[in-house]
Amino acid sequence: MPTAQAFVHDGNWDAETDKNQAMKFMGNYTRNYVDNRDFMKADAKIFDKWHTKDFVFQKSDGTRTSGADDTTKALQEVYAIFSGGHKHRPTSLACWDEDGGWTMFGHAKVYVGFKGHDTTITDDDGDKWNAVMEGGFRFWYVKDESGVDGIKIKETRIYADPMPAIGYALKNGILSPKDLGLA
Repeated sequence: MPTAQAFVHDGNWDAETDKNQAMKFMGNYTRNYVDNRDFMKADAKIFDKWHTKDFVFQKSDGTRTSGADDTTKALQEVYAIFSGGHKHRPTSLACWDEDGGWTMFGHAKVYVGFKGHDTTITDDDGDKWNAVMEGGFRFWYVKDESGVDGIKIKETRIYADPMPAIGYALKNGILSPKDLGLA
């Protein structure tokens, strides 16, 4: 069975992850595109600097989209409900070279907030949130000089459990069973 060396890290983005070209890019992407909610602007120029033209996005329900417009809409569908923001914090990851680019599989906590509701969960930075979800994420990156730090993401797959956030939203009247197609 063929094997490959992997960059393995436990914890948040830090000076160690910045030593790996793809993980330095991913830390920047997470902070400056996803958690900063740049995708909510629906600006193709912003999208194109981080993603390939044939980028594929898979939500945790298995739905797949590609291209700037459809993927931006899918990202907005996933994150728009979190009116108080969201923050991804990796807990562990493994990244390896593959086909002239990189693949990363990681686990992260996703902290989410709902404006106007009491926050009871505190992340490692001391920020307060309403719920935290656990998830696995898989990314494929390619070298592309037009991308940030010479890299772009080719594909993202999310394997997350949204139930902590959905449960909080149902319990606090942010969502109703009807919103979920249950009534």
